[in-house]
This record gives sequence, C-alpha cells and structure tokens, in this order.
Amino acid sequence: MLVNGWAIALMICSVGILFLGLMAAWCGIKVVCFWDSGADTARQIRLETEVWLTSALMKYALFFQVVSLVMLVLAADAFSGALVGAMCATGAFLANDYGIVTLLVKIVLVFFCGYWLLLNHLDNQSESYPLVKSKYIFLFFLLPLMVVDAVFQFLYLIKLEPDVLTSCCGVLFKSSSGDGYNLLDPYSPVLLLGSLYLTTFILATSGIQLFYTAQKGKSYSNAILMLNTTGWIVFFPTALWTVIVFFSSYIYAMPSHRCPFDILQANYSYIGFPIYLSLFSATFLGATSGLIEPLKKLAGLAVPVSRYRAMAIPASILFLIIFILITAYAPVVYLVVGGEVS
Repeated sequence: MLVNGWAIALMICSVGILFLGLMAAWCGIKVVCFWDSGADTARQIRLETEVWLTSALMKYALFFQVVSLVMLVLAADAFSGALVGAMCATGAFLANDYGIVTLLVKIVLVFFCGYWLLLNHLDNQSESYPLVKSKYIFLFFLLPLMVVDAVFQFLYLIKLEPDVLTSCCGVLFKSSSGDGYNLLDPYSPVLLLGSLYLTTFILATSGIQLFYTAQKGKSYSNAILMLNTTGWIVFFPTALWTVIVFFSSYIYAMPSHRCPFDILQANYSYIGFPIYLSLFSATFLGATSGLIEPLKKLAGLAVPVSRYRAMAIPASILFLIIFILITAYAPVVYLVVGGEVS
C-alpha cells in the first residue's frame, strides 16, 4: 500500500512534521540552556528572533499533525475497498496490529498539539514570555510521540496486505450476547447512555457556575474547577464509545452497522464531521480551561488566562449542546416517526 496516493500523502506529511519538529527542538535546546529574559545581549536578541520563527513553524507542523488524523481516517476508508472482508474503515484499521494504535496515537497528539499551541498563544500575550522554556520542554515530550506516530503509521501502511482476511464493524461491535464478540463490551448501551447524560449534566452545570463566577469577578471554587476538568476527560471516551455502540446504528438505520467512520461519508450527509468536531472542540476547550489554572500565577498571564477562560467555558458548553442534539436526532426521529433519518 506504500505506493497508494493516500499512503504517500500521509508519509510526506509525517516527514514534514518531523523536520519542522526537529528544527524547533534544536531552537528549544538553546532556549532552555541560554534564555534570559532580563538580558540585553546579542545572543538573547538572536534567541528571541529564533523563538518567533520556530513558533510560527510549529504552528504549521502541529496544524498538519491534526490534519493527518483526518487524512488517516479517509485513507483507511479508501483502503477498505482493496482489503478482503473490510467493508469500511474499521476493517482497514484492524487489518494488522498497527492500525488502531496509529489512530489512538494521532488522537492523543491532537490534544497535546492543541495544548502546545495554547501555551504558545498565552506566552505571546505577555511581554516577559514566562512560558517560553516550559513550552519547549513540552515540545521535547511531543517530539518522541511524533516519532512514534510516524513509525506506527509506516508499519501500518507497509504491513497492509490485500489478501489477508479482516473483519468489518458489524462483527466487531455486534452484541456479545450468546456467542457474539464485542470489542467494546462488557458495558451495555443503557449504562453508557446513563453515563453520557449524567456527565453532560455535570459539565453543563459546573461550566455555567464557573462562567457566572467569573462574570461576577469572584474566585473559582477549586473543587468545581477540578470536577469540570475531570468530567471532560471522562466525557470524551464515553461519548466516543456511545457513538459507536448506540447512536451509529440509528444514523445508519441498520442494527448491525456500527462503524464510527462511515458517518463521515456523503451517504450520511457528512453528519460525522459536526459530531466529531463538536466533541473534540468541547473536550479541548473545557479541559484546558481547568488545566491552565496554575499558569495565571505567572508574571503577565493572569489577564490572558482569564480572557481565554471567558471564551472557552461558554464555547465548550455550546459545542457540548451541539454534540448532544446532533447525536440524539437520529434515535429521536426513529422513536417518534418509526423510521430512518431522511
């Protein structure tokens, strides 16, 4: 599959990301060793120029890292047509041991890359650049993950064999009652739905309380802030799980069709894009609202952190509502009208 157009695009993307990441890491080493914001030396001025340049390059690198996740899903869907037994992208990801691992690493990188961009944005809001060393140390942690992502992706692509039989989503995600096998069992849809809506209620109420506390100029309750941040970390896998085992079959109007990727296709009005976009956006904005709390104690960051949080908390609630409404649409239509979504 290495000569496939999607495979070539993915590998070029990874090589470009690693090249830019290594350039930024080299600058990061000099920043960690020699950065002195109070100095007025030629080396410090040269470092400040390099920081601006590498920050700009990393913005593009991390943006393409996010894009590569979408490309991988679309590529897997294209590969499914050439693999025996694979009727959708799920089958293509399970065609060897590296597909699902590559997908999970890319999802983790999306959030980590987004957090680096957020640190860079906040750092640029302060004249003293209090996060310049921290964000490059964080980059040293990101770079090995990018290498792992590129290696797993290469192994996935090179080990794709069209003649090896794989399975489809109807087999992997069907009910495990009787002799069935479900990749996501033992949790039932009822328990998952209860968990999803309970977490949603907690996130919405705690988010609204945090927002109005900020509007009144009062200090946040650490307990509520921690509850909100932890809730988002729990909500993301729960929501993904529920989309696969419950909502997807209503969207497809087929009990046996539970692919988490086919909802991105034109046959289903591309409904997967607003579902996943709202889920990723809500989780990132909500979780980072709490994760940046310690940063407001640094010089010059109290106002930028408050400004970001004032935007992120209501935006996360809005995306949460959009996710809940879109995912609930197909089951509600089925229960009320008694048929598939038109």
